[in-house]
Amino acid sequence: PDALSETQARALEAKRCNVFAAYDNDTAIFQEGVMAGAAYFDEIHGLDWLQNAIQTECWNLLYQSKTKIPQTDSGVNQLVTAIEGVLGEAVNNGLVAPGTWNADGFGQLERGDYLPKGFYVYAQAIAAQPQSEREQRKAPPIQVAVKLAGAVHSVDVAIDVNR
Repeated sequence: PDALSETQARALEAKRCNVFAAYDNDTAIFQEGVMAGAAYFDEIHGLDWLQNAIQTECWNLLYQSKTKIPQTDSGVNQLVTAIEGVLGEAVNNGLVAPGTWNADGFGQLERGDYLPKGFYVYAQAIAAQPQSEREQRKAPPIQVAVKLAGAVHSVDVAIDVNR
């Protein structure tokens, strides 16, 4: 670990650099956990995990089905249920949390709606799917709104003392 002065630490932070820093209490930590852009590493890592987990879960549903997943609303619901299972894991591991949706909506979701589960999954009805896509045996588009939980990165504490 690097022993940094406060000035050095602030300079690295201003340039969005990460460092393995030594502290006076014989502790060393990786800080700041940032990326070159505006994102934090935990969000990038978490969203990579989420994408992979949803792809894997959907593939496993298709592959492990004893017969097939029908190209019906009921079949699409099986895909939605699989996706919601992964999103539940994302809530449990702190990536996703309840909150207000601040982007454009889709399906029944509107800007300003509260997501009590931290996510919303919308699948287009089979009846609305173009015939050309039905003939290709594609599922209709499934959209997922995810509200990131965020994380505490710093704390300011004010202590008022009175006698």
